Amino acid sequence: MAKIWEYYRGYVRARHYTDLITRSCFRSIRIEGMEHIPTEGAVMLAPNHCATLMDPMLQLLLRPNKDPIAFGARSDIFKKPRVAKILRWLRIVPLARERNGLAEVAKNFEVFDEIIDCLDHDVPFCMYAEGTHHPERGMLPVKKGIFRIAKMASEQLGMPIYIVPIGTNYEDFFRGQTRVRMRVGEPLEIGAEFARRADLPEAEVYRELCEDLRERVISLIGEPLERRQGSLWLRIPAALLSLPLFVVCAVGALPIWLPYLIIMHGMKDKAWAHTVRFALHMILPLFVPFHIGYERLLNFYRDLF
Repeated sequence: MAKIWEYYRGYVRARHYTDLITRSCFRSIRIEGMEHIPTEGAVMLAPNHCATLMDPMLQLLLRPNKDPIAFGARSDIFKKPRVAKILRWLRIVPLARERNGLAEVAKNFEVFDEIIDCLDHDVPFCMYAEGTHHPERGMLPVKKGIFRIAKMASEQLGMPIYIVPIGTNYEDFFRGQTRVRMRVGEPLEIGAEFARRADLPEAEVYRELCEDLRERVISLIGEPLERRQGSLWLRIPAALLSLPLFVVCAVGALPIWLPYLIIMHGMKDKAWAHTVRFALHMILPLFVPFHIGYERLLNFYRDLF
């Protein structure tokens, strides 16, 4: 089995395509604070998690030179061998949660060794420290797993291990062609953080670190992104004049927006909205320009009324 840090044939080409598709799903993607990602030592990225598989696609943009990032995901999505093989090729490893049972959680230790090996080969590892996703602005309580892995890596590798907080702020969690902002915060060097708390019980150390990381990410998310409306007297004529263009875009984008509506109607978890849109853009690229125009005009009409 190939290591998640190894060079994969076709990975760079695939990254060019997936990055392009990621950008096609939003009106704009702004990234701030890239200078905070350490260039020495090992790096673990710790973003908030609110849009299922769309979040990792956005985090890949933090490596614009197409260098890899490895990810952790909940173990239950690896049950089917074919799916597991694809996820493995995408550098995603399974992480069991307590709700999966002790037998599954015990398998995490093998995965921890692989994560540490990944960090040792200068490939960042992205871990969603909340342990689940939720389509809301903010962050759920942080689980201590990310700090346990970082501490193990620090002890085994003898190098600085940095946990980098990232705040991902979606203008809208369900609409397409809206804006996204990612802010990268100052990193926590795990060895120094544990040294500063050497006189505290271990449970208290983890509690403080979890609270600190959560507060940092929430501050990076910031306030909701405001929509720019413009003058109502200009928007009404623009809406009327754009109607023929909207009809053309709607017809051209039909192979994307109709399956999207059908798929999302049958989904209980609406946090998959951006991910479903991304998948349809991936497999139907010829219709993407029409879909971009369709969704931007649709948003324009929605905001108008």
